[in-house]
Amino acid sequence: MHDYITGPYLAPWMETKLHQNGLAWLCMVRGQHLMIYQADQPETFTEQFVKRRAEKELELLQVGLEIQSRAEGKDAEEHWWKILNDFLVVHSGVEPRHVERGLDAWVGLKSRKNQPRKEDVGLLFGLCSRLRTDFYYQLLCNLSLDLIQWFKTKGSLSEHDSHWLVQNSFFGDMVPAFDGDRLILPFESLLDSWRNGAGPNGSDLSWAKVSQYLPDPYGLDENTSRAPNQTVEERVERIRRNKESRLREWRYGTRPEPEQLSQFVRNLTQKEDDVPLALMRLDIACIWGSFMLDELATFERYGLMGALHETLPAFERFPTYWADYQAQAAQFVAA
Repeated sequence: MHDYITGPYLAPWMETKLHQNGLAWLCMVRGQHLMIYQADQPETFTEQFVKRRAEKELELLQVGLEIQSRAEGKDAEEHWWKILNDFLVVHSGVEPRHVERGLDAWVGLKSRKNQPRKEDVGLLFGLCSRLRTDFYYQLLCNLSLDLIQWFKTKGSLSEHDSHWLVQNSFFGDMVPAFDGDRLILPFESLLDSWRNGAGPNGSDLSWAKVSQYLPDPYGLDENTSRAPNQTVEERVERIRRNKESRLREWRYGTRPEPEQLSQFVRNLTQKEDDVPLALMRLDIACIWGSFMLDELATFERYGLMGALHETLPAFERFPTYWADYQAQAAQFVAA
């Protein structure tokens, strides 16, 4: 890792004085690479993606610096607007209309001397949220390519699994959705896909049944209690309610304690060999959900509920992103 940090690979990011995110991401994905693979293993798709984005970020920042040094006032803003618009349309998956509206709002906010218009603030927040979502969804797509290739190399993909992965990616069953009343987070979406058809005679497991796979609270069971003078029946009922409440909290975004999540997966999974992958997928679902809750909180903090509801569909667009990677995934499983 020392050679990587001090070598020519990172030189453009180490030497610049521009404030950028690329360096941190490049070091993070390389560190993960070295934890999993040998040092001489070729770059993963995830690493290649992060490097491309880091290069483009640095390129854009340098262009902005040149514009700032050559032009002033309205001319500089108009030039910068065109550069940003063209750049984001080409290098992101954000719909062009949202890019244009967000950049127009940015110009409007810069030109107003009085109280900024709430609509402009909402549009700019919406564009920023879409761009962050764009980065993470493309990151997930590239991570999915890496996982498909790895499992294919190991010879552990059945024909059914291969077809499903090409169509949906490794993360297609945890895509968030807005049902009209609330946003269903990735953790709940993933568990929902697991409980479908998992009951007797192909029925769906109820959420109450799923909750009983959670570890007992405080390591207690029906024969042990912290409360005096409790009957066995009362202890059983209290444990049942505790588990249902805890699972509901997890579904709504509370991050499970690592040891609780690990035991839940082991209780839920029939084969020990399936535990690491199931646990990894639930971990990613939790991280995905935390990112979304942070995004929602930003809108709510500033009272931008209209802009929030307009931005919600962006969180559901992961299948649209994956569609651009399906052909590449199909080549891997067919090899």
